Amino acid sequence: MGRKSKIKMALIATYPEMSKIFLDIANKRGIIAYDHYASFDDALEAAKKYEPDVDIILSRGGTAAYLRENLTTPVVFIPITSFDVLEAARKLGPDVKEVALIHYDLNTIRVLDVIDEIFGIKIHDYKFITREDIERDVREVIDSGVRTIIGGEVAVRLARAAGIEGIELSAGVDTINRAIEEAIQIVENSRKTCHQAARLEAAFNAITDGVVITDENGDVVVSNPNAENILGKKGMVGEKFIDDAPDSRYSESAGNIKPQYDYLRKIGERMINASNIPVEWDSEFVGMVNTFEDVTKIQRLEQDIRIQLHKKGLFAKYRFGDIITDDPVMKSVIHIAKTYAGTDLAILIEGESGTGKELFAQSIHNASRRAEGPFVAINCAAIPEHLLESELFGYEAGAFTGASKSGKGGYFELAHGGTIFLDEIGEMPMQLQTRLLRVLQEKEVMRLGGSRYTPVDVRVVSASNQSLLDMTERNAFREDLYYRLNVLNVKLPPLRKRRDDIEPLLREYLERNEASIGEELLQRILPVMKVYDWPGNVRELQNAAQRLSFIASHRAGADMKELITILGLEPKQRQDGGMRVKVDITDGLKGAVAKIESEIIEQTIEECYGDHEEAARRLKIGRTTLWRKGGKEE
Repeated sequence: MGRKSKIKMALIATYPEMSKIFLDIANKRGIIAYDHYASFDDALEAAKKYEPDVDIILSRGGTAAYLRENLTTPVVFIPITSFDVLEAARKLGPDVKEVALIHYDLNTIRVLDVIDEIFGIKIHDYKFITREDIERDVREVIDSGVRTIIGGEVAVRLARAAGIEGIELSAGVDTINRAIEEAIQIVENSRKTCHQAARLEAAFNAITDGVVITDENGDVVVSNPNAENILGKKGMVGEKFIDDAPDSRYSESAGNIKPQYDYLRKIGERMINASNIPVEWDSEFVGMVNTFEDVTKIQRLEQDIRIQLHKKGLFAKYRFGDIITDDPVMKSVIHIAKTYAGTDLAILIEGESGTGKELFAQSIHNASRRAEGPFVAINCAAIPEHLLESELFGYEAGAFTGASKSGKGGYFELAHGGTIFLDEIGEMPMQLQTRLLRVLQEKEVMRLGGSRYTPVDVRVVSASNQSLLDMTERNAFREDLYYRLNVLNVKLPPLRKRRDDIEPLLREYLERNEASIGEELLQRILPVMKVYDWPGNVRELQNAAQRLSFIASHRAGADMKELITILGLEPKQRQDGGMRVKVDITDGLKGAVAKIESEIIEQTIEECYGDHEEAARRLKIGRTTLWRKGGKEE
């Protein structure tokens, strides 16, 4: 990659201090700088010497205007600001009560009344365009009896030569710095335009399609190398374009506004996809764009694209058939999600962590018309906030420190034609929620540091392990974005509400781990697993299956307590010591109390996975009392 060339800048200074400030700023900013002290004709002569070697020239007032009229290189004005005039007024002696201000008529000075009010000095305003105007103004000032002039180098020199006081109207550091900034922007924009033209030419020549553009008379204006290869014709520019083969539709479009898109025709031994698109301006036919594409190359490219997307991981692996369930509620959720997959509407998947939200997102993508397009997943909680914006929307070259010199497309651009999955969407910062809302509304994205929008065709599936509706009520999530994302909704039940799925899921994960688990060991642990609450849901069950595989090969004879410890299924002690019990009181208080005791004992034994000794310890009673009050051992 070539290094970015430094900007070359020349200053035609109208006073010495300007050069010093300019060179200091240029050095700090890495600018190759030249400077010359001159004005008007002398300035033009100097500037012409620098012109072949610099990108841009800076000067001030009338000198800058004179250079701009006589040079082809861009000239940036260092303006005269109100602050400059105030600084000059501060240099006036206490006895000065009247002064003439001679300045170039580029900006209107708005501080004259303020100076009169603050310093008690009457200022006479003189504006000039040419050097002759300055000479005339100085004479008028002298004739009027005013003995102090504030102005540029020429006005001050003429004043002093006439024996009156002349005070230099100099530009401050901020003013010169802003002018340099403007110059940099002009050069960079100019370079971008040149680079863009070079890129367009390179792109036109690199297009795999053959392209021939003709004018209103049918003469070839431009063609690319691939057109010459496909058509078997060289040096077509300037010649009449004739395409009168039997299967061509060129003549049907030529001279009118009737385009012919994507029709197959044969050129030599190759099948070609051709289009003839008339160009009109002000309802007048002005030419034709003719494209020719090798069909065999299209087929090869499509295959390559699928291979590349697969390598990058921009594809969905899972389908609805991969979801293991015997639970009626879960089967209903799958049926609903399959129905939603047939649309392009936004879908919000809600469920606790580990319930399989990405599994559903991938399945929806693979069941949709976008299945051949990319599937791009991004976890909004896993990427630092300061990087998330550039990852989602991309960035232009130089958008921030450390940015790639060539820029980078964001996930929305990568997902064009497919699906983007925004996991943990509730963690997205408010500022980015606003940008995301606009992308969803307008279906176009602007890169960070960019100035143009790129259309994107993307189906949005988002997911959250917390209620976005509750977050909107707490002003933690934009309400308008919530309704934009929640057009269709899929709610995934936690594993504790589909306990019948624990055994088939466990057996499937053990099989994937190629674990040889004896049925006896499996039957020992299944009752414990079926009463465990699984706060980590299916993901936690997968981890438990891996631990169980370890037990089968290393600790097959482990007792129940050891099994529970290794599997991470230890009884969870209630943090608040409370328990919710519902009892029928139709038998009166005595009967209700007995039922309450029985219910508490049963729930405690269940929480301890059948360990009566642990249950008695928690309830602070003996095992005999536990047994007597209804805690019978199996």
